[in-house]
Amino acid sequence: MDQFSESAPDFRVLFESAPSLFLVLSPELKIVAVSDGYLKATLTERDKILGRGIFDVFPDNPDDPEATGVSNLRNSLLRALETKAQDTMAVQKYDVRRPEQDGGGFTVKYWSPINVPVLDKKGKVVYIIHKAEDITEFVLLKQKGEKQSEMTEALRSKTEEMETEIIRRSQELQEANKSLRDSEKIKSEFFANVSHELRTPLSLILAPVESILSDKSKNLSSNQAQMLETVHNNSVRLLQMVNSLLDFSKFEAGKMKVELEPINVSNLIRLILKDFEPSALEKSIRIQTDLPSSDLNILIDRYLFERIIFNLLSNALKFTPEGGNIFVILSFSEGILRLVVKDSGIGISEEDQKIIFKKFQQAEGSSTRRYGGTGLGLAMVKEFSELLNGSVHLESKVGAGSSFAVDIPVSVSENKENHSHSSKILSQAPKFSINEFSMEEISESSEKPKVLICEDNEDLSRYISSLLSPFCRIKTAKNGKEGFMYVLSWAPDLVLSDVMMPDTDGIELCKQIKNDPSASKTIVVLLTALTHREAMLKGWEAKADEYLFKPFHPEELIIRVKSLLSIAADRKKSLEWIEQKNFELEYANAELEAFSYSVSHDLRAPLRAIQGYTQMLLEDHSSVLDSEGVRFLNVLIESTKRMENLIDNLLEFSRIGKRELRNSTFDLTEVAESVVKQINDQTDHNAEIIVHPLTNVTTDKDMMSYVFQNLISNAVKYSAKKENPRVEIGITETEKGKAFFVKDNGAGFDMKYYNRLFGVFQRLHRQDEFDGTGVGLAIVHRIVTRYKGSVWAEGKLGEGASFYFTLGGEQETPVGLQN
Repeated sequence: MDQFSESAPDFRVLFESAPSLFLVLSPELKIVAVSDGYLKATLTERDKILGRGIFDVFPDNPDDPEATGVSNLRNSLLRALETKAQDTMAVQKYDVRRPEQDGGGFTVKYWSPINVPVLDKKGKVVYIIHKAEDITEFVLLKQKGEKQSEMTEALRSKTEEMETEIIRRSQELQEANKSLRDSEKIKSEFFANVSHELRTPLSLILAPVESILSDKSKNLSSNQAQMLETVHNNSVRLLQMVNSLLDFSKFEAGKMKVELEPINVSNLIRLILKDFEPSALEKSIRIQTDLPSSDLNILIDRYLFERIIFNLLSNALKFTPEGGNIFVILSFSEGILRLVVKDSGIGISEEDQKIIFKKFQQAEGSSTRRYGGTGLGLAMVKEFSELLNGSVHLESKVGAGSSFAVDIPVSVSENKENHSHSSKILSQAPKFSINEFSMEEISESSEKPKVLICEDNEDLSRYISSLLSPFCRIKTAKNGKEGFMYVLSWAPDLVLSDVMMPDTDGIELCKQIKNDPSASKTIVVLLTALTHREAMLKGWEAKADEYLFKPFHPEELIIRVKSLLSIAADRKKSLEWIEQKNFELEYANAELEAFSYSVSHDLRAPLRAIQGYTQMLLEDHSSVLDSEGVRFLNVLIESTKRMENLIDNLLEFSRIGKRELRNSTFDLTEVAESVVKQINDQTDHNAEIIVHPLTNVTTDKDMMSYVFQNLISNAVKYSAKKENPRVEIGITETEKGKAFFVKDNGAGFDMKYYNRLFGVFQRLHRQDEFDGTGVGLAIVHRIVTRYKGSVWAEGKLGEGASFYFTLGGEQETPVGLQN
């Protein structure tokens, strides 16, 4: 016995002999060890499974279409790898393959699994222990309802009900968690795709503008330079919002990693403050600092710390009134770096302090909010602080300002900051400047009509004024309250008002005008980015005369205002005639989803400013620019158009998902032929398009037009480079039943990228090969799935593609093919 105790135990023999069911996996999910008990329960042999991937050895039962064993186990293992914590799974139905000598096939099995990560000294996952209990007999016994003699009938029945319910609930919970994780993943990927797609045209906008502004040889006039500066400022504002969305998507997807490097924090803060000086000077705000000596170098993630500073300063500057103060205090003591940003601003109520750090939350109502933004800045401050193992604290009182304190544990670095490393945030920080536009001074004695512009965005207000001033007398107001005072004192012929404004919004201003006997005949045009039904109905209920949607074309604004002013003149001449005049609704039944409408509002306003000013420069001043300057401006116009198209496609994608369906029975052949005629009339192509007889369907006719418009246009585009392009539309029998198809002999696609085909902004070809936004097929997928149908594709690179879709399944309103 003493001799045995002195010998080192053979742990492999002990492990393999264990009666419990154990499987040891590498981080690559390959089997590296297995207990005898596990081999017996799974009908496998050790030498035939070691070194193989777990899902190669244990696949789903191909005869069970509802099998979820592989998917659920994979997700649990990945969670254990990511969280480095034990992951307990619900009861699983995971069938086991029988050996060929035993007849093959699969044996029904139920398991209760746990996955436990094994960490090395550095905290890295080196193994995963997969422990399982075979509870097949128990589950089958409960399913069959066999009697147990040792229990009374009442106790046996009650126990069975409870145990069966627990199993059912655990499986339901697992499915619900999977759906939630899938939903979160889709949301994060969607934000990332949108942000990236918007950044591309923004880059094409910023680069030419900065090139023109920096090239002194262009000989730009003062007015030209000011307009270009406005283009640049709005582009940077838009880029900053896009960057916030991109940071949000990265963080939600778990892709925001901490990378420590030596940083001189005092110098870093001084550099960032320089970017805020123009904005502070504009509002006469004094920024005071209390920073450590420049010798303090610490290890910290530069980008995360920059974003924390930048968002806190932006917040302070935004909510501090003119003539106020901002204090930036930095201290380091006992391994804790403390950053305090204090302002003398409007303060935050105790109720709003509860939501101030939540994503997409702002401490004021959306329609009367004074300040733009995405509602992500302070949320990112909290998330990034915690990512650096720190915390953020708020002290605030309404009317007395706010103080944000961020505490981050850091260590002092013996190495100095690498000065060749440029700050990532400085190139993104907005440099606001309010530029005056040259406008013709119009005497009050002039006979020109009077127009009041109510718009809280000063750049946009000045831009609209510059468009209308040649034929109107103009006054501007920053909010509805000030605007109504001008209506009563100045009696304008027309009021052009933004919907979202501080104090009194555009809807309320319209109500006040229409309810005042002395002003009720004043024409009111509401300018808005909100196109959904509820927002429009509020405007019509307020008796608005017209809507103008952002982004608008300058010519459209001028023509509409001139037309409405002509009507105003006719009103004065014949009140009886004008009272019989009814304005037709031009825009209705549209809905905006995906972003909160505060984000949509802030995206559209700077985009329209960019487009408008650039068009004016090109039309009015191209003679003083050389060919390269003209080319730059054309690039700007094309880029803004592409960006506008991206936003429109995104909104269309949103509307499709929420639009009320209007079903009717019709011949789908007529819809396909109508779409083909429209494409032939509007597109210059040489493709042969053949429409075979289809069938009657009961569905939404407009929706089907969307489907065929996208599929046929797609086929025509991707077959355009063929010598004899051909597109064919028809119906065929498939494994999924009757399916409609659109085939072409064009560029085709590689099937290995199939899973990207119907995603938003997912493209399989370069932009310079085939133009597009990557939203069309996503719209098709959304429409078809709303009808419980299926859409799929087959293709081969260089040999064309075929797209199929079916309609049917269980629906609230019966929909499907009719013979």
